[in-house]
Amino acid sequence: MEPSPGRLLSWVMIAVAAWGGMLALGTFLFGLDEETGKPVYSPNPARGLVVLAVVGTFLGVWCLALRSRKRHNSNK
Repeated sequence: MEPSPGRLLSWVMIAVAAWGGMLALGTFLFGLDEETGKPVYSPNPARGLVVLAVVGTFLGVWCLALRSRKRHNSNK
């Protein structure tokens, strides 16, 4: 049985959200040491929020585009 395109797209969006969450967690917990240029443990909520906001904005725009396309196709 083949998955429907809508269901597959939902799983892709969930995967992007999970990936963005992991990136946000990593950027929240770790930063670069200015002297060595290597990652060090230095929690900073601002870094994590920036990544989370960008991923959330991307997913939000994607959802709006899909909704717009669905409405446009239903009017034909």
